[in-house]
Amino acid sequence: MDKLSKLKIKYTIFISIFFVILYKGAEFYTYTVDNVPSYFMDWERNIPFLPIFMLPYMTSQVFFLATIFLKKNESNLKLLIKRAAFLIAVSTALFVIFPMKFYFPKPEVDNQILKSFFYILGKIDSSFNQCPSLHVSFAFLSAEVYCREVKSKFLKSFFGIWGLLLAISVLFVYQHHFIDFVGGTLIFLITCIIFPRKKAV
Repeated sequence: MDKLSKLKIKYTIFISIFFVILYKGAEFYTYTVDNVPSYFMDWERNIPFLPIFMLPYMTSQVFFLATIFLKKNESNLKLLIKRAAFLIAVSTALFVIFPMKFYFPKPEVDNQILKSFFYILGKIDSSFNQCPSLHVSFAFLSAEVYCREVKSKFLKSFFGIWGLLLAISVLFVYQHHFIDFVGGTLIFLITCIIFPRKKAV
């Protein structure tokens, strides 16, 4: 195994542990807070609950972690990990400073497969950690990597569309409000500005 492959494995382990510690730490803290608020606009009550969007939603972790193994050099790999770590650190800090929860109750799901996905989600995901949405931030972060690293135009389009579906899925599975979506998008853009890609000489 070459040096770059070993580094990819190390970074995969690091960012996974880093995420779990900070994300769950923020969640445990919010459980101790009384009267955690929800923030949404009245028009959001008209957003339909579409269980089929659980398909892209549940691919978030795999969709991102696979990007680590697409990187072809150490410099670009380190840039990706810096961006990911920054996203996690800033977002979880905001979860603690401005704790929020989702307001709308989830309707019953008839499809057994999708119902099992919602059951798994209920066991592993947080009731809090709302704004900015890390699902949204990582969807765009991952899509940017796929569109840059994958050569096939068809696959570029596929992964770009999948990243968009993953990002908007947070609204249709009643996991995040619109403010969380906007927050996740802004944090992603800020991250790219703070950690820009170096121009090829």
